[in-house]
Amino acid sequence: MNYNRYINKDFRKSPQPKRHPALRGLVFGIGCAVLGVVIANTTTLHDQPDIKPIISQNSAQQQKPDTTELNRLKLDLPSPRINTSIEQSESERNEYSLEREWQTLTVKPGYSLAVLFNKAKIKADQLHELMRLGQDTQCLARLHPGDEIKVDITEDGQLLALHYEINEEQYLRVIRQPEGLTATTLTHEIETRIAYASGIIDSSLFMASQEAGLSNNLTMELAAIFGWDIDFALDIRHGDQFTLIYEELFKDGEKIKDGNILAAEFINDGRSHRALRYVDPTTNRAGYYSPDGLSLRKAFLRSPVNFSRISSRFTTKRYHPLLHKFRSHKGVDYAAARGTPIKASGDGKIIFKGRKGGYGKVVIIKHGSRYSTLYAHLSNFDRKIRNGSRVRQGQVIGYVGSTGLASGPHLHYEFRVNGVHRNPLTVRFPSTKPIPERHRDNFELTTSPYLVQLNVLSRNNIALNDTN
Repeated sequence: MNYNRYINKDFRKSPQPKRHPALRGLVFGIGCAVLGVVIANTTTLHDQPDIKPIISQNSAQQQKPDTTELNRLKLDLPSPRINTSIEQSESERNEYSLEREWQTLTVKPGYSLAVLFNKAKIKADQLHELMRLGQDTQCLARLHPGDEIKVDITEDGQLLALHYEINEEQYLRVIRQPEGLTATTLTHEIETRIAYASGIIDSSLFMASQEAGLSNNLTMELAAIFGWDIDFALDIRHGDQFTLIYEELFKDGEKIKDGNILAAEFINDGRSHRALRYVDPTTNRAGYYSPDGLSLRKAFLRSPVNFSRISSRFTTKRYHPLLHKFRSHKGVDYAAARGTPIKASGDGKIIFKGRKGGYGKVVIIKHGSRYSTLYAHLSNFDRKIRNGSRVRQGQVIGYVGSTGLASGPHLHYEFRVNGVHRNPLTVRFPSTKPIPERHRDNFELTTSPYLVQLNVLSRNNIALNDTN
């Protein structure tokens, strides 16, 4: 009897499927490859210090991270950089400034750092330790009345910290560490802004500059830039114009001082003189050049002294006030207050320093093989100069006086070319070297934006002058 028909179909033995060994091998290989990729990605995540591997809560409970590997990654990372050229990081500021009981010590006439420390009851050995820190603390040996020094000290007179504003841009920071005091000179973060000014001369350059909002320092710098081509005591005319683009330096949103003049134009007696500031990329020295790359700096200064007036000019026939007779005057007399500094008009070598007859106290400088200059009637010599010593253009060599045959304090100045006297007010001075050819493209690229701005400002200034 066939009982199979009474058995529930759900309990019947199903027929076995045919097995395919090759297919099973292929599936196993794919699974291994996928697992390998997952492991490789996980290792890559752990090898990248900037990416943190994501671990679920359940897996974190089952397996703790390898702290040894994490610590190794931290050691491999670069240390945080502290930019000591600007204000310090928040943590640095907290360490230095916060929770400190600062005392302000004000320097008075005759005070030194030792006097200040004594009045603040800081131990003497703290002063010696501070001044042994090297170059950074040498500024504390040159204190001026009105300077302020902030100190944090303990009850028994130990110095914990010191803060001193060296100037508008730099400050000294001293902190006591476990190994002792440490000193660092730091620089505030300074913002540079570009400004411009224009003016028309009605009476004097200084009056016009003040009306244009320029400081005395900027006015003096403007005169120095064009001083080789323009005599600002004699050549200035009513209606002369100036335009300049310059820097202003700000700290914490407040202006602290003027920066460099970047470009300038001076129109004197209808003739335009232009100057563009350029820093040589090789020597890192700055100079002023014309738009075609010629240096505005000449080999000689037109006026070697700040004078009030010219008392005698270059002439072949002049009545001498002391000798009471006519004789040639082969130089220019600049009347100035006694003691006014006299500057070397060019680089050279001192070939004479001493007394010379009616010249009184005199200095003669040789400039190369062709040129020489003479400075007479000095009240005294600068103590740094000697016979045979080298001097630089603008270096002080002596002071205005009235020694020799002089009716009053003034500088008698002579300029000679190959031993022949020439009029210092009209002689054509040699120029210094122009922009080197290898820097011409860089010069034009650097200065062209300021030249464009100068053109616009100059046109507006001329239009304003025509309107007035």
